[in-house]
Amino acid sequence: MKTVDKMEVLHSQSAEYIQQGETGKFLKLIPDTFLIKGKEKDGVFNQGYAIRHINRRDIILIDVVEEDTKGAVKKLVDEGYQIKGILITCDGILDDAYADLKTISEDANGAPIYAHPRNNFKDDFKTKDITTQANDLKHFGIKVIDLPGNGGASVLVYSEINDGMLFPGDDAVGSDYDSELNTFKRPEMKRENDDFGLAESWNAFEDEFTYFFPRKGKPAFNVDEGQQIDILNGLSRTK
Repeated sequence: MKTVDKMEVLHSQSAEYIQQGETGKFLKLIPDTFLIKGKEKDGVFNQGYAIRHINRRDIILIDVVEEDTKGAVKKLVDEGYQIKGILITCDGILDDAYADLKTISEDANGAPIYAHPRNNFKDDFKTKDITTQANDLKHFGIKVIDLPGNGGASVLVYSEINDGMLFPGDDAVGSDYDSELNTFKRPEMKRENDDFGLAESWNAFEDEFTYFFPRKGKPAFNVDEGQQIDILNGLSRTK
């Protein structure tokens, strides 16, 4: 069994490590889980993720569709990785996509793209239903939770790997990297009903997680039971 350098892991679980990491390069955070920084706007960069299977060959991508990340995906393909799926957590992710979905899939060696069936994006590429067909990725321990989101088309991606990892996409925003805080809040919603529905969904969330990886803002590492309660209380608190 491969041993993990504890000091290396601890270092990678810091805001400084992510801030200083190169844009468009996969940064290893914890075993077989990587973050990639994309487009920066107003001092905030988007974050996509990759989960590698223990077979060291299969990999899935979460919200990795930007021009700045295109080269890193090509490198995965060139190195022989099999990209088993590109998961899109909400429609808004594709506002920053570098090309149409067919091209993105082809550039990932024909990887299927999983998206919400109630999507609002204009693209005739046949995506897989992320709310039902993510079972195709069960060997990654993936579970998808449907959320209201902005316009009603977003999901949480949960993986059992590493004692529970949660990828909320844009449905939770982390603290700024320059902040001393490590808290999370709901995004600004276009409709009050959607905001209320999202708060209720967070309130009902029950799966235990050790890592919380948002699309924007600082992640949370080594979350204990008390911290999980605090995170979920903050996300479910109504205004």
